[in-house]
Amino acid sequence: MELITRVCRIFLWTGSHRSSRRALVTWETLCKPHLVGGLNFIEFHTWNMEAISKLLWAVTTKNDALWINWIHTFYIKGKELQQLNTHTQACWLVRKILDAKKWFLNMDYNVTLQSCCDKDKFSIKKTYLLFLPHLQKVQWKGLVLGPTTIPKHKFIIWLALLGRLATVDRLHKWGIHVQTDCVLCTTRAEKNLQHLFFQCPYSSQIWSALLRWLGENRRISNSEEKIDWISKKMRNNRPRAEIMKFLCAAIVYHVWNERNARRFQAEKKESQ
Repeated sequence: MELITRVCRIFLWTGSHRSSRRALVTWETLCKPHLVGGLNFIEFHTWNMEAISKLLWAVTTKNDALWINWIHTFYIKGKELQQLNTHTQACWLVRKILDAKKWFLNMDYNVTLQSCCDKDKFSIKKTYLLFLPHLQKVQWKGLVLGPTTIPKHKFIIWLALLGRLATVDRLHKWGIHVQTDCVLCTTRAEKNLQHLFFQCPYSSQIWSALLRWLGENRRISNSEEKIDWISKKMRNNRPRAEIMKFLCAAIVYHVWNERNARRFQAEKKESQ
């Protein structure tokens, strides 16, 4: 599982399986649900734990199966499962199944085998969600949810909302020195994401055109206010909200793509 996680993590950031330290966001953050600022990747250790829990549930309910009867005959012997000590001489698989009861005795989770069932059937997915930590929801979750947004646009706007894009200020922290002038407007320094996506005349012009097209007469002074306003507009499934969601992600992706082309390739994909 550790090897699979490492390969997936490396491939996400590099497109290769070769070892790399390039990771803008931790794997733990990637595995968080969308509602708390993650991308809802499967955390393999937790999912494997829930798959083993399904076997424990089968043993507890005494399903009519030969292997379950064998475990009850040789190891449980009519005892309460919660009070049963795992036999050290048992095979590896039996020890794994019986040790799974410790996860449900952990009061930090407050989860029981019964609460993991859906219509009298054990649900690995439901159990996985129950064992995830309860974190505070992010206000901008609507910007990265929904089927209409293009995946690569969604990924870039997600990185921008987390403040993980490699802007000039972050590059300087990493010891990479590039010119500080904004390559989009050439009038100010590209200090941070707020200037690049909201204060720069290049990006401001695009946002103004979007607002006019949507019939919104509104001036927004900073990125926090704009994100808050856009998030409130997207709290429904109406076509207008889906269009706004799609366009906002597309604008952020376009501005970032144009900035990178001008800064690192000396190429203007479009004139101002």
